[in-house]
Amino acid sequence: MDYYVMVLRSVKKLLESTGKEQYAEIVQECIENWEHNGDSTMFGKEFSNNGRFADFSLNTSSISDPKKGFWTGQTLSALIAMSAQLAVFNQKGVETDLNFIRSNFGAANEVMNVSKCQDCGRFEATEMDIDRYISKIVIAKKIVDGMERGNLDGQIEEIVNLTAPEIEREHRKTLTRLENTGVPYTNVYGTVKTCLKCGSKKISTGRLLRSNKENVFVPLKH
Repeated sequence: MDYYVMVLRSVKKLLESTGKEQYAEIVQECIENWEHNGDSTMFGKEFSNNGRFADFSLNTSSISDPKKGFWTGQTLSALIAMSAQLAVFNQKGVETDLNFIRSNFGAANEVMNVSKCQDCGRFEATEMDIDRYISKIVIAKKIVDGMERGNLDGQIEEIVNLTAPEIEREHRKTLTRLENTGVPYTNVYGTVKTCLKCGSKKISTGRLLRSNKENVFVPLKH
């Protein structure tokens, strides 16, 4: 199975669905260059400083649902990273090992960033904080599952449409860990502006380290 072409086609489809047709055409050229010439170097060149993707950006705020915008942007970034890795494998003549990729692509975050009041030290997590924390491992799993099963586009659609069961499952697991830690959670897709404990508007980023011994986070001082 040609995983490189499979992932590139998914990149192209996601670019088209977000109104980036001109960049989707470049990806199509990369596909054709590989299929006709056996050359996978074009993809990397197009993402270099002199490449046609050098000024590429995905304005996820243009997507009406900010949550969908976040997951779409993260999924596209992961697909591009996977494409780059597969391109290197092809250049070196290395066979794609899905077990290796599954073990090394999209490792879980050890630290979760949340809001922290500078005045009273209160931590608070939002729905966006949780999504940022779980997105890497969820997306990596869905991409590798899709490559292995030959249904990558379907796996991606589940992510961007927020119907992937992995999203809800990892969300619940993280919420339970927050509750066990005593960190309050607010169902807001954004950042905390005001501390609900002392009313301060001096909000910074707090860091929570995932404990490997207990189902809790350990607040970090710095």
